[in-house]
Amino acid sequence: MPQQRLYYEYENGELLPYWYCLTFDVGEINWEKPAYYYDAIKPLEYIERAEFDESLISMAIQLSDLIFNVDRPNRIGISLKRVKARIERHGVDPYIIQRFIISIPDLNDLLGYLPKQRQLSFITK
Repeated sequence: MPQQRLYYEYENGELLPYWYCLTFDVGEINWEKPAYYYDAIKPLEYIERAEFDESLISMAIQLSDLIFNVDRPNRIGISLKRVKARIERHGVDPYIIQRFIISIPDLNDLLGYLPKQRQLSFITK
């Protein structure tokens, strides 16, 4: 599961979110699949924007790349097909991508979809 972080700055004493980032291990994303699903959790790890690691190869995710399913409210999907097409237009191998970034204004829309608290599902027989 990717690390979920919210990068922010303080301005006039207020917390201002800038980026919601998903950071992956190398090879964690199977680009042959049409979509990648992950468990959305809240609260997120908050990190100051100045601590953003620019050495990681990243790709911007648009709100239109996200997949939401009302039957699975804690899971968010990312259309790998759409993202991969954008990456390949730039002549980049998608397998080197280590982080997805969602920025303002898409970030505010996404945060509205995240659950208020983490819920665990148990299977009983």
